[in-house]
This record gives sequence, structure tokens and C-alpha cells, in this order.
Amino acid sequence: MKKFKAFGLLVVVLALSLAFIACGGGAGGGSGPGDGGGSNTTSGFGGGKGGGGGGQSGVHEESPYWNAGMIKGQYLTDINIAFALIDDDDQHTIYIPELRPLDDGTPMFSNLWQEVAKLKRKFPNLKVNISVGGWGAENFSDMANDNELRELFVAGVCEWLELYDLDGVDIDWEYPVGPEWGSDIIVRPEDADNYISLLQDLRDAMDELGGTTGKRYGLTTAVPASDWFMDPDVGNIDVVAVANIVDALKLMSYDYYGGWSDQTGHLANIYNNPEDPDWGGWSTDQAVEAYLDAGVPPEKIQMGFAFYGRAFIGVSPGPNGDGLFQEFEDVPFVEGEVTRAQIEEFLKPGSGFTRYWDEVAMAPYLYNGDMWITYSDEQQIEELVTYSKDKGLGGFFSWEHGSDMKGTLLKVLYNKAGSGAVVSTYIRTWPLDD
Repeated sequence: MKKFKAFGLLVVVLALSLAFIACGGGAGGGSGPGDGGGSNTTSGFGGGKGGGGGGQSGVHEESPYWNAGMIKGQYLTDINIAFALIDDDDQHTIYIPELRPLDDGTPMFSNLWQEVAKLKRKFPNLKVNISVGGWGAENFSDMANDNELRELFVAGVCEWLELYDLDGVDIDWEYPVGPEWGSDIIVRPEDADNYISLLQDLRDAMDELGGTTGKRYGLTTAVPASDWFMDPDVGNIDVVAVANIVDALKLMSYDYYGGWSDQTGHLANIYNNPEDPDWGGWSTDQAVEAYLDAGVPPEKIQMGFAFYGRAFIGVSPGPNGDGLFQEFEDVPFVEGEVTRAQIEEFLKPGSGFTRYWDEVAMAPYLYNGDMWITYSDEQQIEELVTYSKDKGLGGFFSWEHGSDMKGTLLKVLYNKAGSGAVVSTYIRTWPLDD
């Protein structure tokens, strides 16, 4: 995870921050929301989910973790518990870090599965899945490269599905073989084939389990919003083969810009803006077209939505006076992440921030003369849903419920998506006020 040097904020921003900011940070997970796609904007596009999820205000008093009553299941078809990891010692057992006791024996999220059970009782039609992996999650490559370890991993996943009455699994291997700018986890060229084998083994085993339980288990996989993934010279992933196995490819269409970038830029713009100094920048439209051009059926692609923002400080106004595509000095908060609750404060009169809308990229941003914030809002969500429908895509997901616990954006997404649409989200297991 990235570490940033100390910084100073404007007095008005500091006052606001002290009133409501609860920043996220954790290990081994994503999109925290998307904990970075890479080292700069030319290679960093493509979204990732990291352990350092955005913070959240209004957490209930008894626990820093979520409970079933906080989940807006009325706006969802699916929820993904994020994340289970692969054990470092045996390289096949899955576990959730927050379920392991602290050194003094104190349990952390000890009531997770009780809350999941309550959630399923409250919303009988809501599908609850376990997501394995996340940004920086290790042991996928070693496990998938060994037939015995892969078989044990698949068996363990199926045990969880039955034991906790889950409805499916999301494989969030970030990333097999790649990315093109290098990886913090072990990767090997064989990952391209082993990734397919892993998904097929899971599909076969879950179908067999379903013959006993009477359930049809879902299988999804998170993929980067980038073209290197299927490039023969980089990732070399056969995305058509992947699409033939899974129910959906979850396109992590966010984190195009962040603290790793050379200048400010949009988190999740629909189209690229030619004024972006990085060759016009990257966009969701380019990512979608890359997968469609590779032969992935549109109905197998789920569009990702960012329910958080990213902030930059020390940003000069630039020629247009709005701070867009300008160099920055640092990022505030934890890794620059901003929750919906924080953004709502910045949108209030008297905050010092002005909201802008990039008509070309179709993306909102905020600026107060020093701090620049890229985020998604109601207007962009409606545009993204319209875009997805026009392309015939197969549903929607968001990272992450904890950054929008009131469901402000989720409700907009659900209503715009319409009846029958798949609307899913991730919910993290590390503390909401971490």
C-alpha cells in the first residue's frame, strides 16, 4: 500500500474534515475501492480494489463494522463480501483477515456470518457471494499453477458456499500475468492458462454442488478496465474463454487517476478528453470497446461504479481556472480517498468548493483553489447507465457500499437501471471507521 508524506490543509477544509472524516485503511484487499491501478496514468488505468477502502461516517455505536440493518438490500440483486484471502502457509485455504483474532485473542468482525444470515432473512431474493482476492492479494499464481492446490482451493470454496449458505463466488485475482507496469504479487506466464483452468474447475465443482443443494451458484471475475489484459504481449488472457465460463466479467471501470498519476484527472470518466496531456487519457468507453473487440459478449460485461472519490492538494488553477489536468503536491486523507459523506459536505454552500462538469469526458469534479476532487455523482451515474444500456451490457456493480452507506448513489443506480437489471455491490470486512 502506498504511503504519503504529511501535508497541510486549508483551514476551511480542516474544519470540515475534523467534523466528519473517517478514513479507511487496510491490507490485502481493492476498489480500497480501487487501490491503484499502477504507477502513472499511462499505465495505471484499469481499476483495482484495495484493502484501504474509503471511510464512512454514521457508523453504529456498538461496532466499527457494518450490520445487516445498514445494508440497502432493497436496491440490490447481489452483494459481494470482500475479501477472503488465500492462506500464505498452505496456499489454498481461504480466510477473512477480520475473522482472525488479534494477538490478545480478541475477535474482530466476529459476528460477520450472523449478519450475513440476518441479511439473507431480511432480503430473501438478495444473492450473497464471497469475493476472493483484491488488489495485492497473493498466492493465486502458486495455487492455480499446482493441480493439487487448485483442487483443494476449489473444494474449500465449495465448503464455504454450503456452510454459510452463500450464492456464489467472485474471483478477484489482480492480476494473472500482468499488469504491464509490473506486479507486487507473484505472477508467471502460465497464469493465462491457469486462470482459465481455475475458473472452469470452480464452475464444474459448483455445478456438482448445486446438484446436491438445488442451487445454481454464480461465478464472476473482476477484470481491469484496460486493454493490456488480453494483449498477447502482456496479459495474454483469453477473455472469450473466460466469458464462456463465468456469469459476468466485472469491469473495474474506475481509478483511471489517483495519487500515482502525474496530474489531476478523472476517476471514472465515460469518454476520454483530448485535452488530457496523457495522449487524451483513458476512459470507460475505450475499456468496454477493448473487451467487445476481443469478442466478449456485451451481456457478459458488468459495468463498475465508483462510490468514492480521490482528492489532490496543492493544485494550481491552470489555464481554465478549474485545476483539471494540473500537477499536484500531495494527496490528503488516506491515499487520497474521499467518501460520499465527505463529498456531500464539500458540495454544501460555504464549503469553498465549486462543482464542475466535463462535458467531453462526462465526469464531475470539485475544486476550491487548492484541493481538487474527482468523483462520481448522480448525473454521471445516469449517464453511465444510459451508456451501458446502449451497449447492451449485462449489469452493474459498485465499489463499495461502505463509502455510500446511506445508499444515496445506490438508489440512483437501482432506479435508473430499471426492473430486472443486475445491481450488485461489494461490502468490505475491515472497519468502516478504520
